[in-house]
Amino acid sequence: MTLPRVPDNYYLDYFVRLIDLVKLRYGDLLCAADRQFLQAIEQTDPVAVRLLIRLYLRKGPCFVSAKLRYHEVPDCAAAAAALVAQGLIEADPAVYAWQLIDLLPIAQSRQLFSPDDPRCRKTDLITRWLADETLQPCSAWGLSETIIQPTGADSYRRLQLLYFGNERQTLTEFVLEDLGLFQYESYSLERSNRLFQDADDITTTLALSDLADDFYRICDAKDWSALADLAAQVLALVPSERLARRWYRLLNRIGYRLEQAGDLDLAETCFSTNAQPPARERLARIAFKRGQYQDCLGQLQAIGSGPICAEESAFYRRFINRVLGKLGQAKRTFPVPPLRVTRAHWVRGPGSVEEQACEQLGDAVWLENALPLGVFGLLYWPVIFADVPGVWQHPFQSAPTDLYDEDFCAQRQTWLAPLATHTRAQWRNSLIEGWQTKYGLANPFVHWSVLSLEVLLACFDALTQAQWLGLSEHLFTDLRRHRAGFPDLFQYHGDNYCFIEIKGPGDKLQDNQINWLTQFARLGIHAQVCYVRYDAQPTL
Repeated sequence: MTLPRVPDNYYLDYFVRLIDLVKLRYGDLLCAADRQFLQAIEQTDPVAVRLLIRLYLRKGPCFVSAKLRYHEVPDCAAAAAALVAQGLIEADPAVYAWQLIDLLPIAQSRQLFSPDDPRCRKTDLITRWLADETLQPCSAWGLSETIIQPTGADSYRRLQLLYFGNERQTLTEFVLEDLGLFQYESYSLERSNRLFQDADDITTTLALSDLADDFYRICDAKDWSALADLAAQVLALVPSERLARRWYRLLNRIGYRLEQAGDLDLAETCFSTNAQPPARERLARIAFKRGQYQDCLGQLQAIGSGPICAEESAFYRRFINRVLGKLGQAKRTFPVPPLRVTRAHWVRGPGSVEEQACEQLGDAVWLENALPLGVFGLLYWPVIFADVPGVWQHPFQSAPTDLYDEDFCAQRQTWLAPLATHTRAQWRNSLIEGWQTKYGLANPFVHWSVLSLEVLLACFDALTQAQWLGLSEHLFTDLRRHRAGFPDLFQYHGDNYCFIEIKGPGDKLQDNQINWLTQFARLGIHAQVCYVRYDAQPTL
């Protein structure tokens, strides 16, 4: 995406906003290095700080001073000198040879590090020098140009983490909002709502992030021999309750790779730390691989009696009979979903099978998940954006951080209970009001660009309030996985309606689609599966 030119203080103003909110919410948790960093920022010429922020937003960590060009910094050399004076930039930093090779143009790197091989590729040159442990100033490597490196990167990283609550988002979020590309709901960002409660939380989060990066590097390099050491480092962490899910997620990913690599003992250790899906499924599979079928059955029975998510339920149905067969026990049968099936045929035309179905069937719109989720997102807007402590970290969230946690509803009974007592007319009015007052604001369930109020109301009016309650209750049981699988089409004409799942030649129903069609049948909602075949093209 190409962003238009912004005012000179654009990034600086937003950086100040970031700093102000962090000091308000986390002033008591800032370490000495962070406070020193902020003091140096305050004492530095704002024009120079503009340059510093630009460098933080780039890859780095080193830069060729003479190549820096920013419209909001008229004299980059003078700005860099001011930053050096405040200790915010280091001139002529100590680097390894491979770092310099990566930074410089290949021709210049060849002159310095491979004068006898003028055709050497950069990747080969980096590989050749990667094992060299010499760490010395850039000038000592024979470079005459000035190289600079920001010194407060660790503090800047912590400040961004404290502001956003994650390391995925950066100052670019401010720009996207200001340009109108994204708009967000307003919610409380008071100190009492903060995510991190002590300095250990911050340290643990950064450690988890670094270890996750190591994990992805290991996966990219397929260096499975390094997994055991990584697992030991992650297992040694002791996260707080608020950070436990992040810890579990990383352990489960490591455990899965260990299981694939054949290290079942260490994989089991990783999965045994938690019950966050797919941990229980993987423990059952490990027991099966070991031939411990009775243990596997015990795992499956626990899953079957209390599945945490839709995927666990589907795994139980798929796997239970394999285990029972190994134990010589009678296999179980599961009721066939009461699906209404129709068949249609037509000459294949342009576009997808869903687009052709809309044209052939008439009075139908192809919105699949977006339509029922849009109704849900507007009706339950107050629940989604409820003022729950610890889930709102910054002004750029389209959803609370606990949206997919198991206790999402339990934390919001104060907002859920009144909605269940509202009349159908009140629900309809809130749907209209939500569309009119919230239009364009980011919501994880409302995709404004593909919806219209007319279609939303037609969908809402087609179902009874009890049916909408039933759909919502099922959606709440697993928001992450149940948000997909709704039928493709909504066909409506007057008082008649039908949700239709279209299946082209060779296409089969997926588990999540069967799940929702089963729920529709349970609630008495008109739905069907339409299998389409194409007629032969007429010949001349």
